[in-house]
Amino acid sequence: MSLLAAASRQASRVQLRAPAVRIAQRNLGDSVTGPGPTDIPANLKQAINFFTKSPMSYGEFKQQCISLRLFAFAGVCGACVLSLMLNPPKSSYWVRYSPTYSFSFIKNSFAGSSPPIFLTEKVEHEANVP
Repeated sequence: MSLLAAASRQASRVQLRAPAVRIAQRNLGDSVTGPGPTDIPANLKQAINFFTKSPMSYGEFKQQCISLRLFAFAGVCGACVLSLMLNPPKSSYWVRYSPTYSFSFIKNSFAGSSPPIFLTEKVEHEANVP
C-alpha cells in the first residue's frame, strides 16, 4: 500500500467519525447569562440583590454569587493594602522596598549624596595629654 493510499484511507475514517463528535457535545451549563465582569453597575445591582432578594433559581443565585465575588475580591485586596499602609511591617526589607521609599530614592538620585556612614580612610587624631 502506498503512502498516498494510506493517507486517503485515514482521511476517510476521520470523516466518518466527525458527525459523531459533533453530536456528543456536552452541555455543562456554563454559558454566560448575566452581566460581564466589566459592567460594574449591573454587577453592583446583582450583588445588592444577594442581600435583599431571595433568588428564584439556581442560575440567579449563581449570578448573584459571581457578581458579589468581584466586589469581595476588590474589598479584601483594598483592606490588605490599607492595612499595610497604615501599619507597615517593621523589617528593614519593607522599609527599603516599600512604595514610600521610592520617592526618597528618586530624590536622592537627582540630589547630591550625603556623606558616607562608614569611614573611607584612616583618621588621624592628635591628643595633648600631659
